[in-house]
Amino acid sequence: MTTSTSRTGVHSALVLALAAAAGCAPDSVTAPHGVAVSAPKLAIATSSVFTLQLRSLPASPIAPTDPYYGYGNLQLRIGDSCSPGDPYSPPSGFTALSVCGKIFNGGGALYKGGGIYLIDALGDSFNFLIASFNGALPPNPCHRYDVAGSAVVSDAVAADMIANPKNYAVRFDGQVGVSTTRIGGRFDGTAWGSVNRPGDPYQPSDPYFAEKVCAVAIAP
Repeated sequence: MTTSTSRTGVHSALVLALAAAAGCAPDSVTAPHGVAVSAPKLAIATSSVFTLQLRSLPASPIAPTDPYYGYGNLQLRIGDSCSPGDPYSPPSGFTALSVCGKIFNGGGALYKGGGIYLIDALGDSFNFLIASFNGALPPNPCHRYDVAGSAVVSDAVAADMIANPKNYAVRFDGQVGVSTTRIGGRFDGTAWGSVNRPGDPYQPSDPYFAEKVCAVAIAP
């Protein structure tokens, strides 16, 4: 894992630039102008793999966690594909992130999509949406979601992801009745909690998860 010597400056510049761009393009994946990245072509020249542990997100840094419905794992690859035969090629100036993983949905949540976010210093607040996970989503809750596809970010943002993985995270948003739930994970692999919690009704090895498996195709 590479740590940038100018991490604070890069992160601050990226935050300010994204904030300025948010008003006109909230879901934009284009890199803000003027972001200082030490090696802007690093994302293209280097193959990097981020392995994320998806867990229920805390409502706040000091409050108890939200109701526990799902968990899983996700892998994002820069410069390589975790989906053989993925035909997507990004335009000049952009980098494709291959996305693969599973969500084990023990609580019956209906997951409605997600995205990649720039997070705050504590890692608990999702401040800016970097890239949305678009594509076809199942209309009903699934016991297991098999996630595969691609997302796109600018070359500068991809290089900053490699240099500063702690600044980025994935979040999936779900709904259980009238309540909302969220699961997510940081690019550096740290998790908000454990899979094995008291009272969890199912584990990934339980046949329950083979009853209704839904393929979720992520698209840019």
